Amino acid sequence: MKQRLKNLLKKWFPTIHPLPAKRLARWEKEILAVPPDIKDAETIKHVEILDCLNDKECWVRNPQRRFRSINLIPVTLGIISSLILNINGFIEDRKNDEAGIHQWVNLVKEEYGDKFYLRDDLPDYMENARYIGNDKEIPLRKYLHYRYNYYRHSDSFLKIDIGFLLLYLLIIPPFVYCIFFLRRQAPLIIDRERQIFYTWYKGKAYAARYPQVGMAEKTNIFFLKVYGLDENNNLIGRGFIPNVSSYSFAFLSSGNDKALAVAFMVKFLLNGKEAVSKVDYKRREPLIWWSKDKKPVNLEAQILLILAELDRLGPPDKEENEEN
Repeated sequence: MKQRLKNLLKKWFPTIHPLPAKRLARWEKEILAVPPDIKDAETIKHVEILDCLNDKECWVRNPQRRFRSINLIPVTLGIISSLILNINGFIEDRKNDEAGIHQWVNLVKEEYGDKFYLRDDLPDYMENARYIGNDKEIPLRKYLHYRYNYYRHSDSFLKIDIGFLLLYLLIIPPFVYCIFFLRRQAPLIIDRERQIFYTWYKGKAYAARYPQVGMAEKTNIFFLKVYGLDENNNLIGRGFIPNVSSYSFAFLSSGNDKALAVAFMVKFLLNGKEAVSKVDYKRREPLIWWSKDKKPVNLEAQILLILAELDRLGPPDKEENEEN
């Protein structure tokens, strides 16, 4: 079952699926032909792919942060608000029910006296009053027993309350985990001096020289492909989904958005920061800083090994690329 789930995830998510990729450098001529659009201090803020830009590096971000802020946080707040409204509704129901219960007990007292709950001749339909007795306050536990046993629709109340409780217990924890503790993917860093692309994930580095970087698209998901080493030191690919537009998190970016994003990255790599921006830029760090995927301490050593293997063998999907 676990392996079947892994295979399904690999089918759905190209970041962990070995999809064939064309080389990014193949489109260099067309990319460089895109009209220049040099950003200033104001317009650079609207370049969605950017996390950081300076003379040496361009940090490309993925859609995870936007997905979290636009989808996860509002949905989670909506679910928690719904829970609060249901709790308030339950509290109001309890107040009204307790008032009705005490009215009913007082009616029974008028007919059978203050010690009615000790009488053997109390009718069956008054057993609910016997359960309450002379209690001035009805504890929560006693109220719940009354609610689920003595009302006409007690069975329905029980099923609905348990259903909502299970729903909230099942839904809220995963959403809260995704917001606060889901690992934030590292950026794809373009190193202009070394002419390489690299990133990391859970302590493993992934890198490629510019001519080796893959580029592909599946179901409108655009991604760049870099490479790492598995446990047996065999080359493996990993896709990185750049946040090319405000709609990347929903996989709704247009072809123009993707082309402009690729042009920005390649022009920076080949022609320098001056070809894309007049200023340096650094995006504000997210408030949830502890979910950051920490940079491996041996990152540089891993990158050197990966590049050496790529130079020796070429990208592992090279043959598929050439056949296509």
